Amino acid sequence: MKRLKTFFIYALIIAAFWFLSDFLIYMAINGSYKTIETRIMTNTPNINVSESKATYINGYVKGNVYNNTDETIENKYIKIDFYSPRDICLGTKYITIENLEPENNTSFEMWFKYTDVEYCIINYTDNAENSTEEQFISEETQYYLVVGALFMLYFF
Repeated sequence: MKRLKTFFIYALIIAAFWFLSDFLIYMAINGSYKTIETRIMTNTPNINVSESKATYINGYVKGNVYNNTDETIENKYIKIDFYSPRDICLGTKYITIENLEPENNTSFEMWFKYTDVEYCIINYTDNAENSTEEQFISEETQYYLVVGALFMLYFF
């Protein structure tokens, strides 16, 4: 009976550690996102941003578009420009709006990978130019850095 009680205590300790670590990981990930300012430069169609958050290296913008005109919106774009604290444009992303009937709305979600985003400006446009995908370090360089770090850890 004493051995069963010991196993039960070990199982409780493992379960408590599991829940505590899950909670701390959740808080660390969600606590690192900060709200960024969004500036909406159009009122037709009505764009509403419900959430815009960023870490130092990435982030997301969520919201919805309401067609407050009397015609269907077809093949139009929402343009989101991302800016640094020094007002430098880090990049542009586009969201396609297809077949949005009058008095209807649709939701959108845009994830981005830009470093140190302070705010974003949202516009409505007819065409999508080449969107920029700026990164501080390219994917190929990141691969070589990881391989080099593993090499150094193995031999030193």
